[in-house]
Amino acid sequence: MPSFTDTELQMKFCEGFTFFPFKSLEQHGTLIYKSYAGSDNLKKVLEWHSREHNLSQYTTKITKKIKRQDIAAAPELLQKLKEAGNWWEAHLLSRTSNLLAKKLQEYQHLITTYHQKVLLTTIAKLTDKQRSISVKGIMQMEDDMQKFVQDTDALLNFLKDQVSKKSSYAPRMLDTEDREYLSKLAAAIDTFRSLQERNVYLLDAWKTHQMIHNSRRAMN
Repeated sequence: MPSFTDTELQMKFCEGFTFFPFKSLEQHGTLIYKSYAGSDNLKKVLEWHSREHNLSQYTTKITKKIKRQDIAAAPELLQKLKEAGNWWEAHLLSRTSNLLAKKLQEYQHLITTYHQKVLLTTIAKLTDKQRSISVKGIMQMEDDMQKFVQDTDALLNFLKDQVSKKSSYAPRMLDTEDREYLSKLAAAIDTFRSLQERNVYLLDAWKTHQMIHNSRRAMN
């Protein structure tokens, strides 16, 4: 939070004026104001506007995160899944079950769809300055991402079972090298999952603050 001297406060507050019409300005957070009376309760008003301003910080934070991390991470994970499919064909073709190959193929499709219809669509909504996002809109984004996290958990549990030596299925199908490969793949999937779980957390916090904001606005 920037802190200004009295002179800087006056200059900042009076930007656009050819003269300085106000003196004795004060700062509250990132806001600059002129108090006209000791009982005007301006700090309470500014607290309200500060909370409203902070709502936009969620939009900025989520947008930057998805752009800088998720948008690039999705194709990278998709490439790893395609390589895993090639690994299956090269090393496991002679083995009897194709359940693992089917699971990996299904998740490839899930990643592709999620990247196009959730991540890119979310960015388009967040960066559209002509539209405001309602609580319902935030909830929809949150639900889409939470559903992806749940589907990812299902695959991770399956891979974990294959890697485990206690599994009645895996030892007959996978040797030590195979299980190490699957462990690395599961780690990559889990990393991407964590990114989406963070999105869910940010969206939930944004939704909660927006609901509080709407409630207080309705009471005024």
